[in-house]
Amino acid sequence: MLHDFAASLAPIISWDHTVSLWLNGFAGSNPALDRFVYNIADSAMLKGGLFMAFFWWLWFKRDDATTERRQTILTALAGAISAIAIARVLQLLLPFRERPLHNDALNLTPPTVVNPDTLDGWSSFPSDHAVLFFALALAVWRLNRPLGIFAFLWSSLAICLPRVFLGYHYATDVLVGAVTGIAIMQIAFAVLRPRLLAQPLLRWEKAHATSFYCAAFVASLELAVLFQDVRQLTTDSLYLVNHLTVTQAVATEATAVQPGLK
Repeated sequence: MLHDFAASLAPIISWDHTVSLWLNGFAGSNPALDRFVYNIADSAMLKGGLFMAFFWWLWFKRDDATTERRQTILTALAGAISAIAIARVLQLLLPFRERPLHNDALNLTPPTVVNPDTLDGWSSFPSDHAVLFFALALAVWRLNRPLGIFAFLWSSLAICLPRVFLGYHYATDVLVGAVTGIAIMQIAFAVLRPRLLAQPLLRWEKAHATSFYCAAFVASLELAVLFQDVRQLTTDSLYLVNHLTVTQAVATEATAVQPGLK
């Protein structure tokens, strides 16, 4: 059965490799192009910054639909936080997939500005960028149809495509991530009814505006940078705990052996 499953994935893997190799044909030969694509892919302002600016603009827009719109924004942000958390869990639980940049079988030419060790040890499937930004694009579409279409195009061409070009992801990492993000956001809007989430938060905003906007600023900032600092601190903390555990175990073993040396 496993053999049949692997065989069924062969055409998909072959297509992934073909797309990666084709895009890689444009990499490494033009340093200016490499740097341009890298800077777009690395820019928090061009990714989450634009989405958060849009949500803040709509939040402070005053008209007859202000309350309903704010409920949608709060639900969208909760869905986005759920999306990035689920994406990380999927990366940890699903079989590890080496990124194209580190796949020796592909023998890609790294773009001139990319460190070959970038994201080494991090599974590429699914793309957490695709999960988050397609989830946010769906929220934008619910708020404003024309801007929603632009958000989907921006997520595809300015956020996800550069990451395939740089060798960070395969095309299917992005496609599955996009579908996952859209599904998570749809579920968020179906489950998180206004009275369960938005209305209590709006009451908080009216009663304690100072603390509400401090929390909202931090949440939107972290979404803009995909919780990068939180994830790094979590990884470093786990590494520290593991190191201390191993050190303690070695010290305990040495103490237990010591009497026998006398």
